[in-house]
Amino acid sequence: MIPRGRLDITFSSLFKGIGFCVAELFGIRVPETLEDDENVLPCLSVRTGFDLTLRSLGLEPGSVLLMTNINIPDMFSIVGSHQLVAIPLPVNKHTLGISMTQLEDSITSGTKAILITHLFGAIMDIDAAVKVAKLHNLIVIEDCAQAFNGTYKGHPQADVVMFSFGLIKTNTSVTGALLRFNNRELHSKVKMLNDQLPVQNTRVYLKKLFKAIAIQVITLKLFYTLLCYYCRIAGKDIDVVLAGFTRGFPGADVMSKIRFRPCTANLRMMQLRARNFSIDRITLRKAVADSIIRMIPDSMKIGRLNAGHTYWVLPVVSENPEELINNLRKKGVDATAKASSLVKCGALAPSTEDELVVDNLVYLPVAHEVVNKLSGL
Repeated sequence: MIPRGRLDITFSSLFKGIGFCVAELFGIRVPETLEDDENVLPCLSVRTGFDLTLRSLGLEPGSVLLMTNINIPDMFSIVGSHQLVAIPLPVNKHTLGISMTQLEDSITSGTKAILITHLFGAIMDIDAAVKVAKLHNLIVIEDCAQAFNGTYKGHPQADVVMFSFGLIKTNTSVTGALLRFNNRELHSKVKMLNDQLPVQNTRVYLKKLFKAIAIQVITLKLFYTLLCYYCRIAGKDIDVVLAGFTRGFPGADVMSKIRFRPCTANLRMMQLRARNFSIDRITLRKAVADSIIRMIPDSMKIGRLNAGHTYWVLPVVSENPEELINNLRKKGVDATAKASSLVKCGALAPSTEDELVVDNLVYLPVAHEVVNKLSGL
């Protein structure tokens, strides 16, 4: 069975991370600096950075935050915890961008900020959106959790740009995020609040590193095939089994889990990963994804008009996702509808035929072997 994907980290890096934890637990302190950039702030997660940003803004309850209408549930929960009103902006399935008409029509006197989220590894063109936002004095928060490619630093007029290095992200540090600010006042407030957070226990990070090693072993092709076979004969759902491994902040009370600073070992791992990142990994991933996409009808493609796509994940649209998944698994390809925890905020029915709908997406492994398996589907 071709696994749906492996963590973007080597065993060597994971063992170094364990070494960082052991050094910290034994009191061996090594200074860490992630970047020679005073506008960058390391955080425990993008969720943490988003929460800190909203706390720093001090918006009145009932204030409006425009949001790309597809994101992970926790981001919508964080907005609700600040008693803000989220107004969703639909995503175009071809460009993975938002409509300027819908954006302008959604702005009212109560609108204070906008969260623009790049999906699936694609980077949408947000020049027009940022221009509109700035004309209305909106705070622009750019969510690049799924869009790290080693070169894109965010829009120069975004007030804060958030990059994730969580467990399943590109160039993962297992846990961690970087916030890049173009708004000095906001940076100062966020940093002050972040400095007041307790440091996450090093043992928590150490446990996550061991879990990451287990995931890397399990997703080796032989072991993954055996796991799929076990799940089938035991009547277990492979998606449920894997979700227990990969959720960054499991459970309902997300706020109590994200309000920490990363431990020193986590910061050192982020530094190590940042220094050793190679753009060649992105280039190779794009080439493999392109070879798969050429086998797929245009009607099934997502983001085909997005020129900045790096395919962190490779979704396709299907009228019958379950049937497609079953057919692919019979061919030895572990496709899934649950490779991402993305949900839609707002009306369930799409407003136009070009709106992205997450319920009919199927995620394909980005692997050369998939190309041959797609024939006949």
